[in-house]
Amino acid sequence: MSARSAYHKLHTKNAPEYLFGMQISDAGQFFYESMSPAFERLLGISIEGSERAIHDCMSEEDAKSICASCDACLAKGRAVRYRHRLTLGGRRREFDTTINPVRDSESGNIVKLVGSHRVIEERTSVDALDRTAKRRAAAELELRLLSLQEEVQQRISSDLHDSTCQHLIAASLNVMRLRRAMRDNASAEKLIDGIDASIDQAQREIRAFTYLLHPQNLLTDGLKSTTEQFVNGFSARTSLKTSLEIAPEVDQLSYERQRAVLRVLQEALMNVFRHAQATQVKVAMETKDTYFKLRVTDNGRGMPINQARSGPKAISFGVGIPAMRARLRQLGGTLEIHSSATGGQGTTLCAELPHALPLKRARQPVRRHGLQGRHRSIARQH
Repeated sequence: MSARSAYHKLHTKNAPEYLFGMQISDAGQFFYESMSPAFERLLGISIEGSERAIHDCMSEEDAKSICASCDACLAKGRAVRYRHRLTLGGRRREFDTTINPVRDSESGNIVKLVGSHRVIEERTSVDALDRTAKRRAAAELELRLLSLQEEVQQRISSDLHDSTCQHLIAASLNVMRLRRAMRDNASAEKLIDGIDASIDQAQREIRAFTYLLHPQNLLTDGLKSTTEQFVNGFSARTSLKTSLEIAPEVDQLSYERQRAVLRVLQEALMNVFRHAQATQVKVAMETKDTYFKLRVTDNGRGMPINQARSGPKAISFGVGIPAMRARLRQLGGTLEIHSSATGGQGTTLCAELPHALPLKRARQPVRRHGLQGRHRSIARQH
């Protein structure tokens, strides 16, 4: 055994943190493949020579919280750190959880996760706990805002490079070919048509990308008005027919939930524009007794099922879907995607978030019509 291997084995055995390694299935489920002896003793299990799903090792509540941290690590593609309360070992305490991605040396894809849980010492002073919680909340909000800004900038850069620039490169190549084909008028005309099509597509995508990735001002207009304006703008820039049904109660959701819904809607419409080859999109928002639901449906070509997963295969297609799922899971929500890869039956994205709104019997629906699509407000009876 090398000195380095001996050191790692000694650290794993004696570390004060609870160390673990995870595998990720094709369906996006997480399995423990290794644990430090201290972690095994805490859970009262042994996984030597086997793998165990997270949900088989602890309570459902703890498993959801840890899975949310793992989803966030996959979505961001880097190490994440969260503080949460867990009941590991039968005693509810506050833990500091750190999760790191491990990438394949050849493909660069994330193939497993490693991390640790560290117990945070309990504080006896309630005032100290309140002050700490407020400082932590303010710091987390600032980090989320900065992270959101970075994600938008990175996505714009990535999309313009991976898609729009390819059209411009094609146009440049066709210009070179045009120089050699000027003697043949018929060939020259076809090349010119190809150049025009490439440039038109590039301009169309730039207009759509920059609009879809521009953060909307929820603080000024609220979710209902912001969504109506956003969907109208999307329809005008992409020539897709859109319809919108939105319950007025959505403006009563917390700002954090409104922002999460808007970001999920932006990502969903981006996927429709880039991949679906659709002509129509329907967006519906409704409030039930205990939860809020967003549904985005298109009539496009559908998508391969592994693009809707949160495991390593989804990473190769981008981080949009895992990011949506992680954003919702942090608020206790869920994301489901129903699609058919054949037959042109389209794709339906359904996001749900719990709420505690005092819903009342609402007035009759008010219908509104946009220039490009059909928009209306709906009110449901509860």
